[in-house]
Amino acid sequence: MKTIDPSHTIPVSVTGTFCALNCPHCGARYLRHMISVEEIPLYVKKGYKSFLISGGMLADGSIPFEVHRDVLREYRERYNLLYNFHVGFQKSEVAKELADVVSMDFFGDPEVMKRIYGLDLTPQEILQIARFYEKVVFHITIGILGGKITHEEKALEILSKETDTVVLNVFIPTPETPFADKNPPALEDTVRIFEKARRLFKRVILGCMQPKGEYRKKLQELLKESVDFITKPVGGEGNFKGCCAFIALRKT
Repeated sequence: MKTIDPSHTIPVSVTGTFCALNCPHCGARYLRHMISVEEIPLYVKKGYKSFLISGGMLADGSIPFEVHRDVLREYRERYNLLYNFHVGFQKSEVAKELADVVSMDFFGDPEVMKRIYGLDLTPQEILQIARFYEKVVFHITIGILGGKITHEEKALEILSKETDTVVLNVFIPTPETPFADKNPPALEDTVRIFEKARRLFKRVILGCMQPKGEYRKKLQELLKESVDFITKPVGGEGNFKGCCAFIALRKT
């Protein structure tokens, strides 16, 4: 088991703090901590070489990268940068052209997808979008429906026929969102999902989204034998420096 320090990849929002969807688990809160595209050179000067290009989604599940296409291409070429594009749920020509790797959230149940994002997409429709890109790393958030286990096992079964790598995040009750008063999924349920992933995938990654405190400490201890990589290790620094999705670019 190896560890990952994601702080070496800087998250960028192409929409500022705007998101049309206002999903119950996020409510655009996480956009507040991202930098703008124009700030990328400032972070390059500080030594950063990889960036997560993301932003709030529009009503159709797309992220409007197009307006920044030329400048993102210019920065990538001038500074020799690595880009991980979080593309939402639509095909993006910009991401296809500029991404070293693409991150996509995945749902095994269209009803759960609808309740979280308000979008009518089946698992197969999500896969059809993903196949537009060259290198995709799928993310599943365990307990995303307010801490309840719903679609996760089915999602793993579907994805195991599509890829050998999966990133599993864990739902965090976030202040100022509709799910603020919910609890993370029970530890035993979370571990069970990881154990299933271990049986189905060559590479299993605990992603950067994990509840803090005692939950995170216990979870990481319980997953030592079930995952290949732990992001944000408790009490230590990660061996791999950067976003976990870049692990998929490795040969082994």
